[in-house]
Amino acid sequence: MEKVEKEVYTNKELRDTLESYNLSDDTIDLIEINLYFKKWATYESNVDYINLSYKGYEYELLGYLAEKRNDPELYYTDDSDEFKEYDSINLFLDKIEDIEINIIENYLEYFVNGESDTWFPINTLKSNLEAVNWIDETPQEIKDEFENKYKENDYYDVRDEDNITYNGDTPHFYEHSNNVSAIYFNINSKGTNYDIRWINKKI
Repeated sequence: MEKVEKEVYTNKELRDTLESYNLSDDTIDLIEINLYFKKWATYESNVDYINLSYKGYEYELLGYLAEKRNDPELYYTDDSDEFKEYDSINLFLDKIEDIEINIIENYLEYFVNGESDTWFPINTLKSNLEAVNWIDETPQEIKDEFENKYKENDYYDVRDEDNITYNGDTPHFYEHSNNVSAIYFNINSKGTNYDIRWINKKI
């Protein structure tokens, strides 16, 4: 099968390229659309250590898991509220309208299979939040002593992996834009395979 490879960088270039190759629902035999995020784009929220104790005072460590790699699965919701893979280029183009790739994560639907990597306390994500939730009424000097001993290394020495809970979800993005690194279109049409890659040059 003949193969054609092409990179595009804007919504207009994508549409012009599809038109130039005469690729539409009427001419396409098979289409796969794959979404890619940049590394470290996402995190899993509400990953906490519970049932911990320091000098007789119970507390929790509140945090999240950074995800170095992620595997997004693009889908759309049909009229029956079922999740479907895109099998129509026209449907995809109608969905994104004139949206550019640097903000497209806010306009698409997808699942993300994140590869959890490193735990961080919640205050490294939002400085106004407290990473230590004291369950018992605890003297301030005990709290200060605890922070001085353990905060600098993100409470590594007091994390108990037997008491970790996962009550959040994923994906959450650190940034509101520039999370999608690329969208690949693998298209078969009339004996030719088209590998069209929409690349985010702002990453």
